[in-house]
Formats: sequence, structure tokens, C-alpha cells
Amino acid sequence: MGRMDETFEHDLRDALEDERQALRLHVARLEGEVTTLRDGLAAREASEEHHRTELDAARRDAADAQAAQRADQVRVEEGRRLLAELRSRLEQAEEARVRAENERAAIIAALGRKARKLLEP
Repeated sequence: MGRMDETFEHDLRDALEDERQALRLHVARLEGEVTTLRDGLAAREASEEHHRTELDAARRDAADAQAAQRADQVRVEEGRRLLAELRSRLEQAEEARVRAENERAAIIAALGRKARKLLEP
């Protein structure tokens, strides 16, 4: 039985070595998959950080644009107010001109009447 035991042990060692090799290959494949997953995760994290940076920059740009828009709106409102004020002044000046012309016409008419009275016999 010694020879049979030796053959059995040899076969058992070979089987164990084959299984160890299979396990090593399996572990190596798993380690490769883990490395690939880690690399993918690192790439996604870098991409997310890049997107966060871009989003922050876009938010700052939007805030700047809103501030500029508010400043422009203030200038537009000031322009509208000034335009309304100038229109009002123009209207007042036109009314004053019409009044002055009417007064002038009335004075000329009064002077004409007075001159006629003075010229009458």
C-alpha cells in the first residue's frame, strides 16, 4: 500500500497545486478587476471634481451676470426717469411759449387799440 499511498499523495498534491494555481489566477483576475474599478472610480471622481469646478464657475458667472443686469436695469430706470423729466420740461416750455405768444399778441392788440385811439380825431 505504500506505493498506492504515494500515488494518492502525489495526486492529492497535484490536485492541491492545480487548485492553488487556479485560485492564484482567480485572485490575480480579481485584483485586476479591482484595479480597473479603482482606476474607473478615480477617473469618475476627477471628472466629477472637474464638473463641480465648472458648475461653480458657471454659478459665479450667473451671479455676475445678474449683478450686471441689475445695474443695467438701474441705468435703464434712470434713463426713463430722465426722459420723463425732460418730456415734462419740454411740455412746460411749450406751454410757456404759447402763453408768451398769447400775451404778446394781446399786448400788440392793446397797443394797436391805444394807437388807434390816439390817432382818432
